[in-house]
Order: sequence, then structure tokens, then C-alpha cells
Amino acid sequence: MHFEDEKYWKSLINQGLIRFFLLKVLYADKEAHGYGLVKRIEEISDGLCHPTESTVYPALEQLFRGGYVEINKISAGKKVRKVYSLNDKGRSAFRAAAKAYGEIIPVLRQAIML
Repeated sequence: MHFEDEKYWKSLINQGLIRFFLLKVLYADKEAHGYGLVKRIEEISDGLCHPTESTVYPALEQLFRGGYVEINKISAGKKVRKVYSLNDKGRSAFRAAAKAYGEIIPVLRQAIML
């Protein structure tokens, strides 16, 4: 660990934010596929988060196993595309995450100013 390395801290922050933004995109857009989620997360985070498939798909799998998202498989030619959507439990999780981030952000801003 390199506590004085900004990249270290950004990596830790990014891991939590990716899950938050996954929930946010699915909450707002109702459904999305993996690549679309990556692009939307980059967009709504103003480029702060740069998720990759290797970070998004395990997080989606974790959300699926936890019962927060549903997967609908759609055939696109020879490929089968997974489309993810939040269920009631997932929407509740987003609201809880939004509340938690909403409470911590002002505290972080104040702490940074000290």
C-alpha cells in the first residue's frame, strides 16, 4: 500500500463509486447492457470513473447474486446480450446508497478544507 499515492486513493474510491453509478444508471435508465453501463458511468461521473468490463461485470454479478438486479437475455444475431435492470430491492439499494453518499459528501468537503 502506498498511502501517499493519489492513484491508490482513487482506486479505492473508484471501486465504491462504480457500484453506486451502476445502481444510478439502472435506476435512471431502467435497463442497460454491460458496454452501455460502462459508457453511461463515464458520462454521468464526468469522466471521474473509468470502469472496465473487468470491474463492471463482477459488480453486476455481485448485484445479481444479492438479488438486486434481474438479467434479461436478448438475442442479437449470433450473440446473446444480457440486459440488466433493477428490481424493487435494487431500487431500494440505490436510494440507500444515494442517501449515504449525500450525507458523506458535505463532510468530506468540509474535512478537505481543514
